[in-house]
Amino acid sequence: MKSVDSKLLLGLVVGAAVGAAVGYLAATDKREDLLNELNNVVGKVKEGFNTALAKYKEGKVEAAKPVEETVVE
Repeated sequence: MKSVDSKLLLGLVVGAAVGAAVGYLAATDKREDLLNELNNVVGKVKEGFNTALAKYKEGKVEAAKPVEETVVE
C-alpha cells in the first residue's frame, strides 16, 4: 500500500510540474516559439510516418508478387 501511495504522490507532483510549465510557457512571450517548435516536431513525425508507411506498402506489394506468380503457375 505504501508503494501505491508514493507512486500516486509522485504522479501528482510530476503532473502539477508539467502543468505549471505548460501554463507558464503558454502565457509568456515564448508561446510563439513553443508553437513553432511543436509544429516542426509534428511535421517531422508526420514525414517519418508517411515514409515508413510508403516503405511498408512497397514491401507488401513486392511480397505479394511471388505469391501471385506461384498461384498462377
